[in-house]
Amino acid sequence: MNRTNLSVSSCFVALGGFLASSASGLPGGLGGLPGPGFFPQVIGVVVLLLGGALLFQAVRPNAADSGEDATRFLIENRGAVVGAIGLTAVYLALWGTGLFALRTGVFLALFLKFLGQNWKASIAVALVLTVIVTVAFQVGLRVSFD
Repeated sequence: MNRTNLSVSSCFVALGGFLASSASGLPGGLGGLPGPGFFPQVIGVVVLLLGGALLFQAVRPNAADSGEDATRFLIENRGAVVGAIGLTAVYLALWGTGLFALRTGVFLALFLKFLGQNWKASIAVALVLTVIVTVAFQVGLRVSFD
């Protein structure tokens, strides 16, 4: 059993469970339309199911245990992974403070930079995604973050 695969899949199961349970506390929809918790809950369930599948693969006996070659989860750029996790933790810790659009735009631009994008592309994608998410929630679902 590969401990890295086990720990990564366990983190995804925990994250999915947290997302699904947190989203269930948001208000329900009206008139058959989905409410603000619908999409976060769906994402949480999907992450939970995929994490569960990874966990199952991590704990079951496989070809690696019998000496055959098997695919293993490897982290090639640990600095970027640690930076992205830290950035996400800071973003979540600041939730509810300041302007949602500004906080989200900065988060996305820095996150994309950690993934190796240049600043121009990171800022452009972050601006477009921030506008789409803000409009979708404030106009489509009538949920204000500020």
